Amino acid sequence: MLLAVDVGNTNVVMGLFEDEGDRPLATVRVGTRREATPDELSLIVEHLVRHVAGGTSIISRTCLSSVVPRLTRTFVSYVTDELDHEPSVVSAEMDLGIDLAVDDPREVGADRIVNALAARETVGSPAVVVDLGTATNFDCVDAEGRYVGGVIVPGVETSAEDLFRRAARLSKIDLTFPDTVIGRNTRDCLRSGILFGATGLIDSIVDGIWRELGRVGKAVATGGLAELIGPRCESIERVEADLTLRGLLLVDRTLRGVPRGAEGRS
Repeated sequence: MLLAVDVGNTNVVMGLFEDEGDRPLATVRVGTRREATPDELSLIVEHLVRHVAGGTSIISRTCLSSVVPRLTRTFVSYVTDELDHEPSVVSAEMDLGIDLAVDDPREVGADRIVNALAARETVGSPAVVVDLGTATNFDCVDAEGRYVGGVIVPGVETSAEDLFRRAARLSKIDLTFPDTVIGRNTRDCLRSGILFGATGLIDSIVDGIWRELGRVGKAVATGGLAELIGPRCESIERVEADLTLRGLLLVDRTLRGVPRGAEGRS
């Protein structure tokens, strides 16, 4: 069984996959703690597998995507010592069957490679992944199935937190869409600006990407705020909360030499 781990700046997401499955048996999302210890990671993994017979002993492989170097090292240590195998740590140096057609492939984050792989398999090419996390990343796959770069924007919550910190009279709000664009109190004015502003930005950037690619494909939203914001965007075809985990499943199959479609379809 495969343990897929996506370490982001805001959240760590884990999923457990059967060898012939295309959807995770179980997932868990926790806040990213850069100082987390192997023992803490062990508790999270044990929580993930609590309803699966055999517990952690059934995990034979781990595939890790991480943008937090300190936690990468901690995860590698935990998997090696406690799960008794070497994890596969995704990087641009791996041959994963996707051409990184950018100026310097070494700059491409592991999460962006994994998202591009998953989108290409899920919706075809061309495709755009809108990953709504600490940053809002747009990852682009052209009609030939190549990763051709993208766009990085400060994340919705990141921008909002900065606004609250800098404006003395504005207090933090919960992020829910107001009923109208025009706010009639300060809280709804903020909600409208933050959330409708995000949808407008996403639609504008995705439209620009299609123009540059010369062909309209499908855009997929993922990440922590995808289920809130994705359905409100005219440009988003579908929301896939587990897209990155499914990309890690594809990486695992590629590394094992499993032909596409041999263990089900994504």
